[in-house]
Amino acid sequence: MAACPLPAIAQTTPQVPTREEIQQPSLPPAVPPGERIVAADDSIERAPCPLANPEYASTRITLRGVHFSSVEGIDPAMLDASWSDRVGQSWPISVVCDIRDHAATILRAKGYLAAVRVPPQTIADGIVQLDILAARMTRIEVRGDAGSNERLLQRYLSRLDDQPVFNIIDAERYLLLARDIPGMDARLTLRPGANPGEVVGEVRVARTPVMFDANIQNFGSRDVGRLGGVARVRVAGLTGMGDLTTASIYSTADFKEQQVVQLAHEFRVGGDGLRLGGSYTYAWTRPDVAGLPIKSNTQIASLFASYPVALAQAHRLTLSGGLDLIDQDIGFGGVPLNRDRLRVFNLRADAAWIDPAAIAGRDGYSPAEPRWSFASSIEARQGVDFLGASDDCGPGGAACFLPGAVPLTRIEGKPDAFLLRANALAEWRPVKQFTLSAAPRAQWASDPLLAYEEFSGGNFTVGRGFDPGTVIGDGGVAVALEARVGSFVPANIKSFALQPFAFFDAAWVWNKDSAFNGLNPQKLYSAGGGVRVAYGNAARLDMTLAVPLNRAGFLTQRPDPRLLVSLTTQFGIGRR
Repeated sequence: MAACPLPAIAQTTPQVPTREEIQQPSLPPAVPPGERIVAADDSIERAPCPLANPEYASTRITLRGVHFSSVEGIDPAMLDASWSDRVGQSWPISVVCDIRDHAATILRAKGYLAAVRVPPQTIADGIVQLDILAARMTRIEVRGDAGSNERLLQRYLSRLDDQPVFNIIDAERYLLLARDIPGMDARLTLRPGANPGEVVGEVRVARTPVMFDANIQNFGSRDVGRLGGVARVRVAGLTGMGDLTTASIYSTADFKEQQVVQLAHEFRVGGDGLRLGGSYTYAWTRPDVAGLPIKSNTQIASLFASYPVALAQAHRLTLSGGLDLIDQDIGFGGVPLNRDRLRVFNLRADAAWIDPAAIAGRDGYSPAEPRWSFASSIEARQGVDFLGASDDCGPGGAACFLPGAVPLTRIEGKPDAFLLRANALAEWRPVKQFTLSAAPRAQWASDPLLAYEEFSGGNFTVGRGFDPGTVIGDGGVAVALEARVGSFVPANIKSFALQPFAFFDAAWVWNKDSAFNGLNPQKLYSAGGGVRVAYGNAARLDMTLAVPLNRAGFLTQRPDPRLLVSLTTQFGIGRR
């Protein structure tokens, strides 16, 4: 009897498409969003100070304290830092203006549209009186057609004018929630009201209820098909619940090799950003493997809930959770080879930070290309043994080879395994036209996993130049490093932006299956460079020459350099 390599025994599934080949990464935007919503200057605010005139130069006070006028919604204790370090000392009378300016800066930094005034007074006991003049939004006016989502928009905006004082930080959350309504763009302008201290908010709305985008790329494997394309349509506002309905189809150039169809729907609940949704994906793959009639069918149904715990221009934190039901069947002709039924609950946290100075447009930076930014996510996934989930194969895999049984894709795999996934993206621009980027990702699993849940390296993840799934296992660590020159944001909707870049990718993958003892980790390294081109907000072209640096995994030879091309285009049907 001929002996089979141990990894081949453990990995009994032929040509299983990776998770990323089925659930491909979201289409990249044609250009990154760049405009700011609201901004507050956090520098020291200084108004004219008559007390600094020469006639008051000899007037001094010994400060004992500062009393601020009472304003509902503002705690005077937050202003203690403006004067507490000056108590008990003798100061020129102009110190009153310094305290006034410092207090105004503190208020502005905390989001209040407020001024601090020095009223007429006699400072006989060292106690200074200062008045706080805070703006209050008296009403909101909406300009433009909000469509069926008008009630939801009004629900968000009503939170701006029901407060005793207007706060930019609080307003940010609800303005961003309004802008996160699918297909809607909302911008706030403040103008003076009828009375002193009153402001009126004017919200200009533009909406794009139908959006189309498409992508063509040659990232696929030789067996499944190098060239593939996806077309997607998104329809917003069908129900007036801040909803988004998405339909997409992916196909390889040879229609017989792989097709993926996906339907998804999400909607908003309440007035604070809670989202609920679900999706269904059906993929069928017929890889071209020496004429062998191998086929793979995958169905994925997902439900999720998501809530923005913190939402501001400079930082976001979103918590989400849900359930994935994954059915994967592999066959040879009409004979079933493998059958997986995964039922996985998940909990995820997504966070992002960008340089606050970039939001205000300082030093030529912008929210789209800030001096620095950092985004990360961590996900915990727990498989369960109910809801129709597969049983494991038991000791030695014996249960999967009983008469009538169909084995799992991984004989030692545990459908009820627990795993953690994490990824991040960090960018730094030491100067405006040069970017350094690092995108690490990692996975840890408690037990051997089934094929769909595994960590992989290749074109769709980390490892440009290698076929998807060249290295694949239960856990791993990977990083994609880039250096970029120039801006990727076009000057206007009819101009081009060009950004050359160089990269280095590395991945290390471990398998918990006993057949891989002594063979871990599988390693993958690649390097290269390319250029990204954007045209307005309509299209982007990514071209990368990727050079594999090692054989990687169980390849018998190092792959040849590969030119990767991705073209994305988008347009919408808008109304104003």
